[in-house]
Amino acid sequence: MTGDEMERAIEFLLQSQASLEAQIAETNKIVQLNAETQTAFIQIVTRHIEAQGEINASLRASIKQNEVSIKQADARIKQADVRIEQADTRIKQADTRINHTDTRLDRIEALVERYIEGRNGQK
Repeated sequence: MTGDEMERAIEFLLQSQASLEAQIAETNKIVQLNAETQTAFIQIVTRHIEAQGEINASLRASIKQNEVSIKQADARIKQADVRIEQADTRIKQADTRINHTDTRLDRIEALVERYIEGRNGQK
């Protein structure tokens, strides 16, 4: 190899080395940007997961409170049903007494009418 050929070969190698170093630097920049983007994405997803966890905990607490409220309402409804049944029983008993009273009043009215008729017939 002649001196010129050697110089050209060295020049080519130096240019290739410089080009390779520039490509490596560009690749490092891209890798760094990707790492930063991935880190930001992980932070966003982590915050979202934490927020969703808080929402889920809040929903679970609300559901438990609703279940307690429903059980309490069911108990009050059962108590109201018992009171309604008791009231119905008392109303039926009152109706029976009223019917007996009506029957007695009808008998008294008939007796009074006969008494009055008897008195009017004696005059």
